[in-house]
Amino acid sequence: MANRPIKYKPAEERTSVEKMATTMGTIQRPNFRDALRRVAIILHQHITKIEQRFETGVRGADDTGLFKSSMREVFNEDLFATPRYKCCMVRVPMARPGVVYSMRKIRVVHNTPTTDEIYDFAHQLFKKVQLSSECSIVCLIYVEKLMEVAKVPLLSDTWRPIFMCGLLLASKVWQDLSSWNIEFASVYPQFSLDAINRLELQFLKMIKWDLYISSSLYAKYYFALRSLLEKSGFRDRYNQMVGGIGGIA
Repeated sequence: MANRPIKYKPAEERTSVEKMATTMGTIQRPNFRDALRRVAIILHQHITKIEQRFETGVRGADDTGLFKSSMREVFNEDLFATPRYKCCMVRVPMARPGVVYSMRKIRVVHNTPTTDEIYDFAHQLFKKVQLSSECSIVCLIYVEKLMEVAKVPLLSDTWRPIFMCGLLLASKVWQDLSSWNIEFASVYPQFSLDAINRLELQFLKMIKWDLYISSSLYAKYYFALRSLLEKSGFRDRYNQMVGGIGGIA
């Protein structure tokens, strides 16, 4: 690699200390709100780009070959969320005893989430279960590992189960006092304890039970996320910094 000459800059042209500082905290103790916000931005970009790829692909298949169309339904939210029904009472003559009613399943429409929706979904978990600040970064590593190893796309109807399961595994691996599955079920009542157990097992099988994260990989993700709001052309820099896992979208 050729040496690049460093030009002298007068003091008034140098970047101030205030602009160089980051609100993300330190690598040992990141600011959980700021880190979670940046993770939400990355997930939003993944969802948006992958949705576009499937829309432009042939017969619903991803046009780049990065994901398997058969994996679209593996983490579909409708397979794990408890269904809701609408009950309608039917008026009958007074002379007829009993009650007549009909029940109709409420169809859930999944739209591409905003960054705020992704952030709020996880923020309530951090507040109620007291996840450590590093969990959002570890979760992002697991989610992108799932996307790379198992070719599972992150879509508008799969991001909640995948994101929640990533946070659950991050808590169990990274925290000394990890969270219990029943605690996640209390925060997200739409997912029963049995559904969360099935999600966790499915996620682990997909990533081949590989939960190890080296200190260098964690550091790569931390510094890549820290540069999110500080540099232009972030997506290219992010992919270069985290390597193959981040280059999937």
